[in-house]
Amino acid sequence: MISNLNNINKSLKISILLFIICFPISFHNVVFSQISADSYAEVGSNAVSQGVYGDFSVQLLGRFGSFSANTGGLMSFSNARENIFAAYSFVVSNDFLILKKKINIGSFYLWKPFSTDLREYNFGLLAYSRIKHFGYTLGFNSRIYSFTRAAIARNNFADTIKTSVWEPVNFMYKLSFYHQFNPKLNFEASITNYDRYFILQETNPMILTKLSYYLNSKLQFYSELGYMQAGLLNMHVNYFGIYFRGGAVWRIN
Repeated sequence: MISNLNNINKSLKISILLFIICFPISFHNVVFSQISADSYAEVGSNAVSQGVYGDFSVQLLGRFGSFSANTGGLMSFSNARENIFAAYSFVVSNDFLILKKKINIGSFYLWKPFSTDLREYNFGLLAYSRIKHFGYTLGFNSRIYSFTRAAIARNNFADTIKTSVWEPVNFMYKLSFYHQFNPKLNFEASITNYDRYFILQETNPMILTKLSYYLNSKLQFYSELGYMQAGLLNMHVNYFGIYFRGGAVWRIN
């Protein structure tokens, strides 16, 4: 159990280090601030949801010059879940100029209490860049599955029993294509192994499409369709799940 706690402490130190790296080098970059609220509802079905599930998320996003941060939570309603509160995320990022190219580098923390006894912790680093109609995000995460202290005490686990599992490195990627139909209507299609509140293995890519409509400078509506598979290049055979998401982004100031 001591070694498991050491692994958790190492991951916490890594996440703190990533936060320091992505924080702005100086405050002279802070020219203005933007605060937005992003909220969406999602319905879908997959191999473990035991029928149709429904999700609801709210995120707050702030941008200060080249530095940005967002935080939010997810509530999930399904027959398979014990907890309604499904996830919490926190992301910080900063724009850097590397070889005359703007690259956004960010670190994130994702916490998922997917049962009363078991928790999932994710810490990671992502880098994003865009060239005209194409964008790509590459990075990695470190993941820990761990029993809660209450579960350990209730089940009286011996010290010899391993109560957490640590995945040191998992590769993350997102390859996107962008198309603007007109100044108000945008389309995006991506192949990725992660979304806002979940991270899949490298060999489990999913297809994600997004349609955005900008009503005005302060309000944006969007819809997303995601298709998840259970294995690489076996989309028809190893179908895992599909979901539809509808939401809005409101710029507060």
